[in-house]
Amino acid sequence: MSNAGVFKGQCAIVTGGATGIGESTAKMLAADGAEVTIFDIDEAGCARVVKEIQAAGGRASARRVDLTDWNATRDAVTAVHDAAGRLDVIVHSAGGFPRYVNLLDCPVEDWDLVVNSNLRSMFYLLKVAGPLMMARRYGRFVTLSSMAARSGVNPNPPHYTAAKAGVLGLTRQAALDLGKHGITVNAVAPANVQSARAKAIRSPERIAHIERTSPVGRLAEPDEIASAVVFLCSPAAGYVTGVTLDVNGGATMAP
Repeated sequence: MSNAGVFKGQCAIVTGGATGIGESTAKMLAADGAEVTIFDIDEAGCARVVKEIQAAGGRASARRVDLTDWNATRDAVTAVHDAAGRLDVIVHSAGGFPRYVNLLDCPVEDWDLVVNSNLRSMFYLLKVAGPLMMARRYGRFVTLSSMAARSGVNPNPPHYTAAKAGVLGLTRQAALDLGKHGITVNAVAPANVQSARAKAIRSPERIAHIERTSPVGRLAEPDEIASAVVFLCSPAAGYVTGVTLDVNGGATMAP
């Protein structure tokens, strides 16, 4: 997506912006005029992305935030809002899972870790950002779900699948609650993405299976997912809310 200036004057937060889809989204929003703050626990990755955005003429900063901590999330979002005097866009890209496990082998202690990082964090962000956006009667909240919540073509860990399915339900509920205040809430459900982290937890055999089961025959590039996210963040998407946009190369059609 290239709409130079469409986000001019807007304040945006991108979680998980130190790499992958979050990084691509942060760069696109900044290129289109937004002042972007990246939330991530990867301080080195954040510093790199901020430097690259600034070198391209954009405005960006970063904060190390544990999004599973309510107080930390509330304080960080409020600080960004107060510094800019507004909060227009939140993209929640943080989450994921550390490794593949099946249902019966999933460690009990891992369940909360993955559900909290993917779903509880979304609730925290909505809870603090909702009133701030309501005050100006405008807001765009876009979260990353996953094809894991939409299809069983490619097996995924149970805690991740459950969390991303929860994201879909919370997206609809939040859209219903916040729509009358000028706030849209949507999700994007990617398939497997060509990123360093994604490749690190997938064997060559699993990647080959993913490629075989995708009609386009390959993994997605981060920019291809980010383009869909940025559209949902834009003023042009003002009548789109409560939806999940599948960006998966047609993989959910696979038999």
